[in-house]
Amino acid sequence: MIEDLQSHYKNLFIQHGDSAEAVQYASRESQERRFKFLVEVGDLNGKSILDFGCGTGQLYAYLQTQGITVSYHGVEIVDEFIELCQGKYPAQSFGKIDDFEGKNFDYVFVSGVFNNLIINNREFYQSTLKKLFEMTRIGLSFNMMSAYVDYQDPGLFYEYPENVFSFLKKEITPYVSLRNDYEVKTGVIPFDFTVYAYRGGK
Repeated sequence: MIEDLQSHYKNLFIQHGDSAEAVQYASRESQERRFKFLVEVGDLNGKSILDFGCGTGQLYAYLQTQGITVSYHGVEIVDEFIELCQGKYPAQSFGKIDDFEGKNFDYVFVSGVFNNLIINNREFYQSTLKKLFEMTRIGLSFNMMSAYVDYQDPGLFYEYPENVFSFLKKEITPYVSLRNDYEVKTGVIPFDFTVYAYRGGK
């Protein structure tokens, strides 16, 4: 169990630098595989997006490789990540969540933020999703680790997808889509799921 997420990621950044490993992905390939499904939430071209837990700004880099132009805003709790991103992408904005208080975005993204085992995982992801959904004009896209696996890392949090779906439908929005049909690693059964929550019907 991780008691201080800020220190945890700061230490990973010291060890791994500007890399997928610095934000706890096994590889850039698995990170971008998750991004592929996150961004299928809608047509992002010309839209404003908020990346909650942006790390080293790899979602923005991925969007650039896909030819998708957005107004990008990244939220982080680690000062070193914010400083790195500001240097890499000076035309975009980065900061703590309080820096974006009262602002709204077309889409909000959350990748990997809910994976670490902490004291109150369910309370954390539910309160965070409620806050972030209030900041989106069109939709919210996020991923989590599925409890439908044959092995669970003792340091990670796994949730049953139906619990997330039920929470969203009952407390946030009736417009929800859940995907648990993709492989993050080729040949490995789905252990990750992605959810889209919208303000209205498509």
